[in-house]
Amino acid sequence: MEGETLYFMKKGTGLISAKATVKAVQNYIKLSKEESFKIIMDNQSRLNLTEKQIERLNKKCLCLVEFGVLEKITPLEFDHQSNMNDWLIIEK
Repeated sequence: MEGETLYFMKKGTGLISAKATVKAVQNYIKLSKEESFKIIMDNQSRLNLTEKQIERLNKKCLCLVEFGVLEKITPLEFDHQSNMNDWLIIEK
């Protein structure tokens, strides 16, 4: 959601080391392969995906999140659980 803060960690470190504020979100569902490809190509100047990444993104659902300037923060320890995906929603 616009205005929310995203926190980032470098994979394999267990440390949250950066944050950014969400500027915009584009959410798409029930896409055909052609629609998915068009959305990706229309946003490619900002996504900057490789050809291999584009090939893997033929999805029925896409959520594109644009965020502002990434800023380094004092690293915070994070205990990653084995059942977690790439996203984790937290209240604090």
